Amino acid sequence: MSFPGAVRPPLVFGLRKEIIFLVVGLHIFWIALTVYRDPVTALKVLKELMNKRRLSRGDFPFPKYVKAGRRYFWSFNHPGWPSSSFRSFCENEFNKVRRFRSDDGRLSTVIFAVTNKCSLRCEHCYEWRNLGGPEPLSLDDLKEILKIFQRRGVGQVQLSGGEPLCRLDDTVELIKSARAGTDFWLLTSGYELTLEKAARLKEAGLTGVDVSLDHWDEERHNAFRNDERSFYWAREAAFNSRKVDLAVCLSLCATRDFITPENLWKYVYLAKEWGAGFVRILEPRAVGHFEGRDVELEEEHVDVLTSFYLAVNADPACRELPIVTYPGYGQRRIGCVGAGNRYLYVDSNGDLHACPFCRRKVGNALVDSLDEAVAKMRKLGCREFETNAWV
Repeated sequence: MSFPGAVRPPLVFGLRKEIIFLVVGLHIFWIALTVYRDPVTALKVLKELMNKRRLSRGDFPFPKYVKAGRRYFWSFNHPGWPSSSFRSFCENEFNKVRRFRSDDGRLSTVIFAVTNKCSLRCEHCYEWRNLGGPEPLSLDDLKEILKIFQRRGVGQVQLSGGEPLCRLDDTVELIKSARAGTDFWLLTSGYELTLEKAARLKEAGLTGVDVSLDHWDEERHNAFRNDERSFYWAREAAFNSRKVDLAVCLSLCATRDFITPENLWKYVYLAKEWGAGFVRILEPRAVGHFEGRDVELEEEHVDVLTSFYLAVNADPACRELPIVTYPGYGQRRIGCVGAGNRYLYVDSNGDLHACPFCRRKVGNALVDSLDEAVAKMRKLGCREFETNAWV
């Protein structure tokens, strides 16, 4: 299938990828060496880190990178290389293997709902209860929350909602206010993300956009989002973001009736047509608008997703397809890495949760001690999976 204006994904593979892989590896070793000041210790830490990473994501080499701007990415959830945010991310990971500093409470990522407004009424919305009404957080509140997390060494902030494009001016100002060292991603339906808006966000310092697309079929996606132009705007958002050299990810809420090999392969090929470097597969949870409904995946669905995930990422024949991230794969093998361990969720009221799908308020970012809230979050853990302080 092809669409007018389709662009090639910014993927790097083959010999060029191998060269970048070598350079990145040497840089990571150099960071470890500056941290531990001992090559033997540095190598031991890197070996243990690689072993645990293979356990969590699968035992296959990185077959490709995504290039955006002057940086290279191999995961939607990790900062790109080279950057100060990449170095901060590496140091946080090293410290979890062998401490070189007493502070082990640093976070890698924060998912931050900057608004409770949204033009859509999506079937699976996890913020359903918070949508509408006056904005609980002012722009100054948003900036203060961002400062709190940047002081904890956060290398990535995923701006969500509601729909952050409904609060575009404040979102732009929020990104501009940030100090250097943090990647910003916009989690969006793509609704009305014009080229002009994409350029404003890029200029402000946005790294990439994560556009929700819940079916490769236009009619079915629109029905899921309850808006007949949702698919059109998702496509426009991807194209416009690529035109200004933003990284693009497409996020799929993989429901039971969607999960077939045919649907998954059609989806990833469509993502390629749209210029996406990443595809992220999320499993439905009985929260928000799905609360009280039987939506959890069964073993047969998980098996299909796992086979697809491994094939796209490990098969050399798929090297020109987007990198697929599937959190459920790692969660079932090594446990949850959220719940205040590597990431947490701040909702549109400023309340702190383990993640968007594990709602259990442990405090408020503006009112309560973040250290105490994170400690409580780690103790409570994830409702679905065993928590893992490592990977």
